[in-house]
Amino acid sequence: MSEREAFGPNLRRMRIQKGVSLQHIANETNISEVLWSAMERNDFSRWPNGIFARAYIRDYAKMIGADPDATVDEFCRWFPQGDRRLNRTIEEHAEIVNHKPDLKDDLPEGVSEDRRGAPDRDDQPAVDVDHAAHADRSGVFDRLRRAFSRA
Repeated sequence: MSEREAFGPNLRRMRIQKGVSLQHIANETNISEVLWSAMERNDFSRWPNGIFARAYIRDYAKMIGADPDATVDEFCRWFPQGDRRLNRTIEEHAEIVNHKPDLKDDLPEGVSEDRRGAPDRDDQPAVDVDHAAHADRSGVFDRLRRAFSRA
């Protein structure tokens, strides 16, 4: 059995070992036993996507004593319902209003593949953080002042 196939059954095994019933989880979360039972079989066909699916998995993990963060990460790795990327959500919303979005996930010039990290110190000039923050704030206040003067 692959790790993906073992996701739901492993959670079910942990739940049974802790003595927690599906009915108890359903009552506490206001989510039907049918959905929880399906989750334990890796059947996510009737599940919501995105943040709601992740929140359901997090609640379930807390109730059975599993690590919620690790469980959610594993769920996101194996099942598209937990996808944390925004493109699919934007495309689904655009489809509702009959709009064709022009989404690109291109990296700006000079940005490395890892967008989470700080820029390389060798490539970037030193910036006075307080001065930069003040400049950003003053620009915001200028825009607000202009907007209110027109009102």
